This record gives sequence, C-alpha cells and structure tokens, in this order.
Amino acid sequence: MKDTPPAELLKCADRPDGLPEDPSLIAQIPTKIRAGIIRLARAFAGNADRADRLVNWSAPGTCPVGNAR
Repeated sequence: MKDTPPAELLKCADRPDGLPEDPSLIAQIPTKIRAGIIRLARAFAGNADRADRLVNWSAPGTCPVGNAR
C-alpha cells in the first residue's frame, strides 16, 4: 500500500449485541417489521465484515476473523 490510511479508518467495526432472543418478544414484532430488521442486520453485518477485511488488509491481524469475537 502506498499510503497508510488515517487511524480512524483502521478501527475494527463495532458489533453491538443483537435483539433479545426471547420467543415471546419475537412473536410481538409484526412479520414485515421483523423482515426489515433482519435485512438491516444482514446489511450491517456485511458492511462490518468488509470494513474488518479492509483493516486486516492494511494492518494484518488487527480485527478478529469470522465468529471469533
């Protein structure tokens, strides 16, 4: 790499805890809303994975790989 990226771009993605997995709570979320939440979560996860891969490409071993969190 020609230039080192700025420090704020070399941080691993923040992955907050997800929603509670209590079946009684999930049953209260309307189907269309739940589907939207799932789409958002998948998009967020994909973006976080790409960001971590880019950080690891620039600074190998900085971010955990896969499910190692």
